Amino acid sequence: MESRHNDAAEGRRLARRRFLGSAVTLGAGATIGTTLSFPAIDTPLVAAGGQDLVHDELIRQLKVGVHALRRERPGEAARSVAATLRLLAAHYQANGVDAAVKTRLRAAMTRDGRDAVLRWEADAAMRGAEAREYGVADLALPREPFNLPERERALEAMLARGVTPALLAAAAELTRLAPQLDRASVTPVAARQCSSATGMVLSIEYIALASCLLNPILCAGFTGAYFGLKVSMWYFGC
Repeated sequence: MESRHNDAAEGRRLARRRFLGSAVTLGAGATIGTTLSFPAIDTPLVAAGGQDLVHDELIRQLKVGVHALRRERPGEAARSVAATLRLLAAHYQANGVDAAVKTRLRAAMTRDGRDAVLRWEADAAMRGAEAREYGVADLALPREPFNLPERERALEAMLARGVTPALLAAAAELTRLAPQLDRASVTPVAARQCSSATGMVLSIEYIALASCLLNPILCAGFTGAYFGLKVSMWYFGC
């Protein structure tokens, strides 16, 4: 039974790699229907020699935490998601993910141009699949508008420091929001939190997208950070 479960899980991971690594639709200003390929994903950034059980467990915990954000104790769930994101960032740092992502990002910019990289977009099928994984497909979560200045800042941050600082920033924001979420589970909370977190959500969305496209193994972790923030902001009507 356990062997069949592991085989099924591996099949889902391989399917995700093939799906996310195939092509991406360009964003605003691009010709409709234009697609482009991405750096080869034959050598994953995580678990180069096989299955990474630590990573799998952290992703499992992250999904449990994001699901729990919609239940009776959202503040406690936000703290749990934040703790998992910090552990995930440490795991990626220990495995050299930041350096590898920067290398692939520079290669993509050399090949396709900086503007094309800034205009990467996920298609509806990709977003829908990840939303289902995190249990938020039924929520009317608004799409982030295309914001070139925020993307430029996020791109510069990735080139300078890699991607794990984004996980730590998301963890810090979820920790900050947790007390308000504690109260939101009892009484409605005004939408005063929106402006302070909007820029971060825009940045995390783009970093999650870039991470998914540069290496699909990273997709679940950064998407979890994004949806964790989105569901938290949903409580405030953002």
